[in-house]
Amino acid sequence: MENMAIVTMKGKDLVRAGIIAGRIENPMVAGYLLAQGNELRKRMLTSVVEFWFSKKDGSIRHAFGTTMPSLAKAYTAGGAKASIKVIPFFDVEIGQWRSCQIQSLIKVC
Repeated sequence: MENMAIVTMKGKDLVRAGIIAGRIENPMVAGYLLAQGNELRKRMLTSVVEFWFSKKDGSIRHAFGTTMPSLAKAYTAGGAKASIKVIPFFDVEIGQWRSCQIQSLIKVC
């Protein structure tokens, strides 16, 4: 019991955690994935972030993404719609907007 932590959630995080838990059927892992997704969203606002996620077809995708307006808007006129189910990002390698589902995150560097 030494390594226990209390995690509090509110608003959109409660909804996101419920969606993730329903998809993966494990509420304990849902909290971890939500925290990882929130960290990814936060870091992409100010930098390009390296991360891995599994695609719908089961393959693993290695991406370098950002949501920094100064970088993403320089290459595209559009953007990505915010969603509680997915994490939109501008893929700096291919120069297009992409997204990944929160529960598919594997690693954020």
